[in-house]
Amino acid sequence: MRQGGGAGPMSNAQFVIFAHSGGYDSLYQVATLAVSAAANGDDVRVILFFDALRRFAEDDLDDTRLPASYGEEGPKIEARMKKARAHSVSDLIDTARQTGRLKLYACAAQVKFLDISAEDLEGVVDEVISLPNFLKQTSGARTKLFI
Repeated sequence: MRQGGGAGPMSNAQFVIFAHSGGYDSLYQVATLAVSAAANGDDVRVILFFDALRRFAEDDLDDTRLPASYGEEGPKIEARMKKARAHSVSDLIDTARQTGRLKLYACAAQVKFLDISAEDLEGVVDEVISLPNFLKQTSGARTKLFI
């Protein structure tokens, strides 16, 4: 661990998120975890699969409708988040990127399965990578989450 400018310990540990779900609640959780871990000095690596990858590729991160599984409570939660001025997913991701500690990856197989073009991912992800290579690069991560 190294010390950073009097602001407390800077860990340089890897914080890895396997982002699968594209529901707003899941995307919001990915974004808040990424920005928080980056702010704490962790190197954050997020690999995108299925619906999460689709939402990123289509620049559809800020549709705040919660999944139907929330039932009648969904619109109430959405209203409370709006009233609280919760940051948008895209703003949280941008903030995490500004730290220089966030890297977004697209799973190469998922890109093929979802028929996503390189143009759709330009400026969205840092790299399209095979899962075995991603696992090798993040094998020593302190934290690994599947969302």
